[in-house]
Amino acid sequence: MSIRLARARNQEWFRAMYHENYRPLLAYARRRVDWSTAEEVVADTFLTAWRRRDDVPEGQERPWLFGVARNTIRNATRTLGRQRAVREKLRGLPEPGPDDPSSADSSTEAADGRAAVLRAALDSLAEADREVLMLVAWEELSYAEIGQMLGLTPNAVAIRVHRARKRFAKQVDRHSADQEPMKGPRRSGHEENTHPERERRAL
Repeated sequence: MSIRLARARNQEWFRAMYHENYRPLLAYARRRVDWSTAEEVVADTFLTAWRRRDDVPEGQERPWLFGVARNTIRNATRTLGRQRAVREKLRGLPEPGPDDPSSADSSTEAADGRAAVLRAALDSLAEADREVLMLVAWEELSYAEIGQMLGLTPNAVAIRVHRARKRFAKQVDRHSADQEPMKGPRRSGHEENTHPERERRAL
């Protein structure tokens, strides 16, 4: 095969991979970092894929890309954390970050009581539990794809997801109970013995 033909095939493969995975990757990154950082993460991920195109498994491009994006986000988060710490020292006041509950986006989401409960329950989980639930529910990856991304067997992923869902359900119940007193005072002389049925989002 000539060099020119090989290059053309590589470019065709990359374009197809890019168009198929750009939006899912950007959505994945935006759920974890701010918009500008998410765009940088996606750009770095595809740049890595092009440079290491011989290492990308055929038919398993998406989980491979998600694995690269995951590591890139971790590095970016550490960098942002260091930068934020410096700004706090310089200014004397903390600056809200993309995952800070006091940020505008988080405040908007927390305005809805149910969303606040789900977010609090999710944030209460260990990082491993939170990550695997988000990969299943939001990124819609299969157990096999998650396994390739995290270096686990599909069976191990299924067990992790099952346990994470049970812990998440407990946290939802706990945070729902914490919010019940905030619904307002009961009428004097009329104490209700029933509670509204709690919805449970199946992650």
